[in-house]
Amino acid sequence: MDKALQLSRAKRQAGLWLLGAAGLFICISVWQTLQPSMSNHTALGLIKMMAEAALVGGLADWFAVSALFRPIPAFKPIPHTNIVARNQRTIAANLAEFVKEKFFHEQAIESLVARSSPAKAMGLWLSQSNNAARLAHYVADSLTGLLNVIDDTPIQQALRRSVDRGLRKIPMAALLAGSLRVMTRDNRHQQLVDKLIDKLAGALQSEETQALIADKLNIWLKTEYRRLEKILPSGWLSEQGAAIAVSAVSHTLQDINNDPAHPVRQALNEQISRFIDGLETDPVAQQKLEDFRNRLLESEALHNYLQRIWQDIHQWLSDDLANADGQVVNRLSRLFSDTGARLLADKDLQAAVNHHIGVAARYIAPELAGFLTDHIRRTIESWDATDMARQIELNIGKDLQKVRINGTLVGGLIGGVLFTIEYAISQLV
Repeated sequence: MDKALQLSRAKRQAGLWLLGAAGLFICISVWQTLQPSMSNHTALGLIKMMAEAALVGGLADWFAVSALFRPIPAFKPIPHTNIVARNQRTIAANLAEFVKEKFFHEQAIESLVARSSPAKAMGLWLSQSNNAARLAHYVADSLTGLLNVIDDTPIQQALRRSVDRGLRKIPMAALLAGSLRVMTRDNRHQQLVDKLIDKLAGALQSEETQALIADKLNIWLKTEYRRLEKILPSGWLSEQGAAIAVSAVSHTLQDINNDPAHPVRQALNEQISRFIDGLETDPVAQQKLEDFRNRLLESEALHNYLQRIWQDIHQWLSDDLANADGQVVNRLSRLFSDTGARLLADKDLQAAVNHHIGVAARYIAPELAGFLTDHIRRTIESWDATDMARQIELNIGKDLQKVRINGTLVGGLIGGVLFTIEYAISQLV
């Protein structure tokens, strides 16, 4: 039912109760005036006092309820009427503060996360294939929209300028030196050196590598020692030379690999250290890196190459995203389904995700609370005061009319109690 119609019906009901009390009081008063012999009739006196008290109670509650929403009287209101409209700013500020204090404090956020277990709910939702597919399509649509935005020429130009400015501001020498220091701290790079040595040793010992070295030696002999090569077994010599070279290099590599303090390792460390120090202190080396970076950024060939790569990627992505059964959608759908299954199966993962969601919520809550409460306050303050009072009355006015009815009934009961007390005292005296 329409709220305005409900309010109107509730007002009529309250008004009828008030009119009933008033009518009863008037009728008895007129009868007692016309019939003086009935003026001392006890039952009539009780009913009359109950009607009078009900009338007073009903009128008082009518005034109290009406004073909340409108001025009384309308042409020259008395103080403390039209309370809602006159206190619009106070209501807005108090409501905003109430929302902030009761809904966005840390205890409320922690209780919400603990009670709702978002990780489990997320797992249940994602584990359903149709939900995972819906989310995958949503992400795919978002990617399509992003590609369309990037396709816009002014946006592309703005992005290029921003990237170019950002790259030109990067201190290349400091960045490279810092990265190398992190990579070589505590000899971390030695593990990479070991891997490279193992790979190189394995490559040298392969038959293909030895055959390649022997072939190069054979060509060298035929080129540099043509006459001597005709009387010597150059093929056999080349094979033996390749075997000796591979053996020598392999043994050297094995020595380096087995000895953490090998001179080659120390020399490598010293070279790296000097290179890093040079990057941090040598203006010439720093300028060379800056110039190299600038040449790359200004290279038309590089720009064209990257542009062609981007066009190919863009075309493939656009075609795949346009396909409802494309690779991106299918892979995203499987990823979301697997994530949901892992969340449901792994209690520790659930606890970790819930914890981090709680931490994030507590971090975001103050900022979000400030934004929302300020929005609530400004929105309420921007409303028309009369319309705001009307809207509030439409939503709670029906229950307030019940207060008027209760005031009429309670007033009548109190009148009856007072009459009974007065009558009892008169009988005792």
